[in-house]
Amino acid sequence: MAQGKVSVAAIQTGSGATKEVERSVLFIGQAAENNGSILAINAQSDFDDLFGDADSPLKTQVKAWQRNGDDLVTGYAIAHSVSDNVLTLIDKAMDQGVSPEIIVVCTPVTGKAEVESYQAKAQEVLSRFARRVRFLVAAPGLAEGQNWADLVPALQPLVEGVVADRVAVIPLLFGDELGAVSGRLCKSSVTIADSPMRVLTGAMSLMPLPVDATDNPLTNATTAALDALRLSCTQFYPDFDGVYFGDVNMLDAEGGDFQRIETGRIVDKAARDVRIIAIQQIKNRRLNNSASGIEFGKRVMGKPLRDMSKSINIGADKFPGLIDAPTDDSINLTFMDARTLQVVLKVKPIDSPSTIIVGIMLDDAE
Repeated sequence: MAQGKVSVAAIQTGSGATKEVERSVLFIGQAAENNGSILAINAQSDFDDLFGDADSPLKTQVKAWQRNGDDLVTGYAIAHSVSDNVLTLIDKAMDQGVSPEIIVVCTPVTGKAEVESYQAKAQEVLSRFARRVRFLVAAPGLAEGQNWADLVPALQPLVEGVVADRVAVIPLLFGDELGAVSGRLCKSSVTIADSPMRVLTGAMSLMPLPVDATDNPLTNATTAALDALRLSCTQFYPDFDGVYFGDVNMLDAEGGDFQRIETGRIVDKAARDVRIIAIQQIKNRRLNNSASGIEFGKRVMGKPLRDMSKSINIGADKFPGLIDAPTDDSINLTFMDARTLQVVLKVKPIDSPSTIIVGIMLDDAE
């Protein structure tokens, strides 16, 4: 004999939304008030109230971030005194659950060892917390009595021979371009795949054009020389109004894949998204070493790539996604043994030109 039974369960598929780490920043710099406190900031924050009325390195950069971002920028800031250790403050933020995409260090580095210490910290954060962070670090601008010709050899030792694919060094030529380019990277109107060099993003809002000890203004000759050293700085276009930015140069090795920040950002996003999916598939028997199980794995593990490749149509124009559409060989699953699955994803960026050469010829054919 038997009696009828019905049970209804809600099936967990892991298809919900995840928090977006991209475009979030953590500023660390000297200021008069709230030293050591981790403060949430956004486009509506009053930085005089948070960090004191007096000018400070931290306030200079967060105000530039606010001006050059948009009404949706958000992040954290930690003020500190001259004697505080920046790396210790980063540890404090990590331990308290702060998970930014970019950490902005407002105190200029004074030596190569400091630059390398930020790369080591990025690797430590990745190992301990599985958080993929990138550092934008200030470097000194012109010293008193210094000329532009003196600046390039003065800054060269900071990055010479350094391999740090998660660190970019930005000289404070104007004084606030570190915060300004951080705001540019956080704008919601452009994607994380867009270079800060993108002119259509608009001109930058910066402090007045700097001059050296002999009253010579900053020119592209100086910024190009600094860029050749892998430093990141502003640039100008003759007879074209406004100040713009060049590449944010990550200090990757010669020939490395991640020499520009936008390349690393899209790979980091794919890694963050697929990590959540991979965690959800632990001991999911639908993912198994059979044809149907591998096909299921390709479908669920490939979702971040499909989402990142979605484009937007604006009238007749198409605004591309973060990456090119994945193909059949963009994801590969291999069972190394009964319990270990190796997944390989291929992310293909969409190239855009930084050099455009136009030729014009006369058409005088009859």
